[in-house]
Amino acid sequence: MGLQLNAQSENQLRQDLQSTKNKTSQLQIRLRLIDAIYERNRNEWQKEVQILVLQRRAYVGSENQAQISLLEAERARYQGEHQQLIEIFNQAIAPHNFSNPKAAWRKKMLGCFLFPNDKKYHYKTLIAQANRGLKHREQTALYLQIAKNFSTLFQKDSAIWASNMALQHAKRSDKKWVLIDAMQQQAEVYWQFNLFEQAVQRSINSLQLAEEAQLDHFKLSPLLLIASISIDVKNYNQAFTYLKLAQDLAKVNKDNRGQAYTNYLLGRYYLGINLPAKASTMAGLAYRFFEDVGNLRYQNRARLVMISAQQLTGGRVDLPFASLFSKTNASTDALFASELYFEYGQYLLGLNQYRAAKSAFELSLKSLPSEALIRPKIANTYRALAEIASNTGQLKQAYQYQQQYSKWLENSPVWRSAARIEEMAAANLREERERLIVNQQASIERAQKEREIVELQRDRQLFISIIFIAAIIFGVVIYVLRMQQIKTKQEQREAELSQTLLRTQMNPHFVFNAMSVIQSYIYENDPAKSSQFLVNFSRLMRLILENSPKEFIPIELEREILDKYLTAQKMRFEHRFEYELTVSDDLLFNKAMVSPMITQPFIENAIEHGQLHTVQGGKITVAMYVKESQLMIEIQDNGVGRKKSAQTKKLKTHKSMAIDITSERIAILNKKYKFNGSLTINDLDPIKQTGTAITLVLPLKYETEQ
Repeated sequence: MGLQLNAQSENQLRQDLQSTKNKTSQLQIRLRLIDAIYERNRNEWQKEVQILVLQRRAYVGSENQAQISLLEAERARYQGEHQQLIEIFNQAIAPHNFSNPKAAWRKKMLGCFLFPNDKKYHYKTLIAQANRGLKHREQTALYLQIAKNFSTLFQKDSAIWASNMALQHAKRSDKKWVLIDAMQQQAEVYWQFNLFEQAVQRSINSLQLAEEAQLDHFKLSPLLLIASISIDVKNYNQAFTYLKLAQDLAKVNKDNRGQAYTNYLLGRYYLGINLPAKASTMAGLAYRFFEDVGNLRYQNRARLVMISAQQLTGGRVDLPFASLFSKTNASTDALFASELYFEYGQYLLGLNQYRAAKSAFELSLKSLPSEALIRPKIANTYRALAEIASNTGQLKQAYQYQQQYSKWLENSPVWRSAARIEEMAAANLREERERLIVNQQASIERAQKEREIVELQRDRQLFISIIFIAAIIFGVVIYVLRMQQIKTKQEQREAELSQTLLRTQMNPHFVFNAMSVIQSYIYENDPAKSSQFLVNFSRLMRLILENSPKEFIPIELEREILDKYLTAQKMRFEHRFEYELTVSDDLLFNKAMVSPMITQPFIENAIEHGQLHTVQGGKITVAMYVKESQLMIEIQDNGVGRKKSAQTKKLKTHKSMAIDITSERIAILNKKYKFNGSLTINDLDPIKQTGTAITLVLPLKYETEQ
C-alpha cells in the first residue's frame, strides 16, 4: 500500500510538472518529486538530481540556485566524489542562508560530515538544535552522521551509542526506509570494529525489512556487506551467492554504482579463491566507474585488488605500489593503509627482500590505532613477521611473533564467529526462498480475488453502459448530421493541401535518384552501402507517409525526418556536402510541435539547385529555436545563390511551388491560431549574391496543448 501511494504521489507530481509553465513552481514540484524518489530508490534519485543540475539555468534566483547546489552536493556525497563535495559546499552552500528550514538543516548535516570539528557543525551543537522539534527522520540522520564521525576516529563505544540512538528515532519514524537505513548503517559500524556477527545479523534484519516493504534498492547494501564479511572470514561459497544476488539486483535496477561495488567485491572474492585473471577483470570494471565519478576511496581499493592479482601472476608491481602509496592518506583511511602495507609486505616477502618486507608489515600494524581493528587478513602479518625472523635466524623474535598471532586467534571474535556467520547467512538464504514462495502464492491469490472483483464490477456496469452508450449514439448521430457538411468541406481542403504537399516534397525526381544510387551501389558490388542507404531511405519514406497528413508532429520527430532525408541526399552525392541540424534544448525539453516537413522544400532547393555538391565546403544548416514566444526556423546554404540558379525555367517553377505551398500553410496557421507568421528569403552573401538564407516564423505549440 505504501509503495502504491508513493507511486501515485510521484505520478501526480510528474503530471503537475508537465502542466506547470511557471519556472518557480516547476522547481518546487521537481524538488518534491526528487524527495519522493529519494525514499524509494537512491539510484533513480541521483539521476534526477543530475538532470536538474544540467538544467539549472532555467531557474533564476540565489535561493533556487542554492537549493540545486545542495542537491548536487548530496549527490556528490552519495557517489563518493569527496573533492567535488567540498568545492560545492564552500562555494555555493556555506555562504548562503537558506530560508527553508529543511534546506538549512541539510546544509548543517553536510557541514557535520565535512567539518565535524567546526563549532557550528559540531555534533553537540546539532543535538541541541535537534531537540527543538525536528522530526524523527532528521534526528535519525543526525545520529547516523555522528556515528560515522566517531567511526572515522575509531571511537567504538561512541559510534555504537550514536547508532543505537539513530535506531531508536528510526523506530518512531513513519517511514519504513528510515528504519532500514538505520539498521544497515549500524551494521557498517559493527563491521568496522570487527563485530562481524552483529553486523551480519543487522544486515539480515534490514534485508528482511526491505523485502517486506518491497524496497529493492535498500536490499543491495546488506547483500554487499554480508558478502564482504563472508570474504573476510573465508566463507567463499556464501560470499559468491550473495554477490550474485547483488549483481542481479543492480542489473535489474540499472544501478551502475551498485554494480561497481559488486564488481569490486567480486575482485576480492576471485583473489581469495586464487583466480587472479578474473579478479583483475572485475576490479578493473569497478576502478573505471570509481575513476569516472571521482570516488578516490574505492578507486584505490579497486586498484589494490588489481595490483594483488598482478602480483599473484608473478608480475613486477613496484611502480603500481609506489603510485598507490602516493594517493593514500593513512591519517584519513587507516584501514586501507594497513591493508596496503600488508599487501606490499607480501610482495616484498615473495622477492626475499626480508628487511623491506618487515618494515612494510610493521607499518601495516602501526597504521591501525588499536589491535581490536585488525582484520583477519592483517592478522597474517604476525605470521609473516615470524617467517621473516625465522629465515633470518632470529628464532626468539620468530617465537614472539607466532605467540602474538596465536593470541590474536584466541582473543579475536572473528574466527570464533566464522561458523556462526556462515550459518546465519545460509539460514537467511533459506528463509528468502521460503518468503519468495509465500509471496508468489499470496500474489496468485490476490490476482484471483482482483479478477473476481473486476468481473462483478463488469456485470454491474454492463446495463448502465448499454443505456449510456445508446444515449451517446443518439446524440452523436444528431451532431454528426449537423457537422458533416462543414467538416466534409474542411477535410477536403486539408486533404488536397496535404496531398499537394506530399507530392511536392517527395517528388518522383528524388525517388528516381534514390533508386539510381542503390543501383550504382549494387553495380559497384557494395552491399554495405546499398543496405545502409536502403534502410535509411525506407525509414524516411515511412516517416513522411505516416506524418505528412498531420497538422503538427513533435519537433524531435521532425528532426529525425530531416536528418534521414539529408543523410540520403548526402549519400546520393557521395558526401560532397555537409549539413547541421540544431534544435534548442528548451524545445526538446518542453516537447514542442511543428508542422511536418515545412522546411523540406527549401532544403531540397538548396541541395538540388543551390548545387552544394559543386561548392567547395558546401554546407546546409537548419536551426530551430524560440524567440519571443515564437518558433523560429532558419535554413541556410552556401550554394551558388538564387541569381545563378534562376537561369533555368524548371527551377523557377519548382521554387515558386515551394514558396506558394509554404506561404499557404503559414496563412492557414495564422488564420486558425490568430498568429502573424511569416516566410523570408534572402541571399546569404548579399554582395556576392551567393548562398540562401530562409527564415520561417511559426506559432509555438506544445504537445500538452494538442
